[in-house]
Amino acid sequence: MDMKHLHYFCVIVEEGQITKAAQMLNMAQPPLSQQLKNMEDELGVKLIYREGKRWEITEAGYALYTRAKRLLAEMEDTCREIGEFESNVTGTLSIGTSSVCMSLITGQLSRFHQEYPEVYVKIGHGDTHHLEELLHQNKVDLALLLLPVDDNSYHMIELEGVSFVAVLPREWADRHPSGEITLQEAASYDLLLGRRTEGYGLYETVIRKFQEHHLIPRVVLDCPEISTILALVSTGMGITIIPDAGMGQEYGGRFCTLSIKEPFPFTRPAVVWRKDRYLSNAARKLVEQLQAGDTKKTAPE
Repeated sequence: MDMKHLHYFCVIVEEGQITKAAQMLNMAQPPLSQQLKNMEDELGVKLIYREGKRWEITEAGYALYTRAKRLLAEMEDTCREIGEFESNVTGTLSIGTSSVCMSLITGQLSRFHQEYPEVYVKIGHGDTHHLEELLHQNKVDLALLLLPVDDNSYHMIELEGVSFVAVLPREWADRHPSGEITLQEAASYDLLLGRRTEGYGLYETVIRKFQEHHLIPRVVLDCPEISTILALVSTGMGITIIPDAGMGQEYGGRFCTLSIKEPFPFTRPAVVWRKDRYLSNAARKLVEQLQAGDTKKTAPE
């Protein structure tokens, strides 16, 4: 059994059937089925139980899959590390980011590109829970997300704290000529809120602040994508409360942004990466650039 066979087995498990796995591997189904049988014969155990259309990974198969994923990741890291000893800063830099946070490092990314033009930058979006999944699946090198996360698993650079603002359609600007809104006024609107797929985040922070003032907000929608929420706000469906960085330059002129009169906790964005994974040259250079800047700020609660 070699690394290629382990890779084949992992694809079979992840695709859930031989036919799909063969398509993913760009090979015919019979040879792949034979590879699986050879592995089972070599190990002397059943890895996948198959009877008719029923397909189920066995306990031994799951143990092999878990160990194989770890071995394949370590092999990939080793190849990348050795291959970069004499290389320039090239390759692909994969970054996962929430739409709330993206505007916080656009300037840094532009400067990074000017210094390392041979690096291809790939950006994926999602909420914090999804970005952590991408990190653990080794699909991104770095993630730009909102804390809290399990900091025992990651190295991190905490960025400057960002205040919350209320966002209304531009047509409603004359309702609040002072440029600010109270929580009691906000509670009178239909409220659209960002919410993590899993865990504590923006939604809970905003709801807790209303509760502290004995207010019950009229939440009519939640969504993990701030861009979707802003698109709906622009139609007049309601208002939202988000970190100020979530607006970004691309939304300029479409909304009325109001400061919130009551004290609000700052949201804490950070760039994080796994402690147990090798960081490519390109990712390390971006981290060094971020560390060299004045990125951290102790945000008041």
